[in-house]
Amino acid sequence: MQPASDQHTVKKLSCQEVLDQLADYLDADAQAELVAQVDMHVGACEHCRAEVDTLKRTIMIYRCDERVVLPVHLDERLQSALREAYAGQGGPPADPADSGEGKA
Repeated sequence: MQPASDQHTVKKLSCQEVLDQLADYLDADAQAELVAQVDMHVGACEHCRAEVDTLKRTIMIYRCDERVVLPVHLDERLQSALREAYAGQGGPPADPADSGEGKA
């Protein structure tokens, strides 16, 4: 059994440990001990703070009910890149219009 003074000490996590536990950390039911450990690390580590902030923003975007409309030039570049990537893998039709799915 650990001495009483050690029971309230927050374990220091490495960057890898923080990254490995991000999903649990961001879960609404995260354990208070894990939250304290990650918060302490992120408070001192700029790289991990950026990772956590980016992941939080990504989750917020995916939870958003708004439809995001891409600028035409970006949509065309994305569609072209996807067609090229799928072509090498035998993926979906070369053009979404060919499948009867028009752009919204």
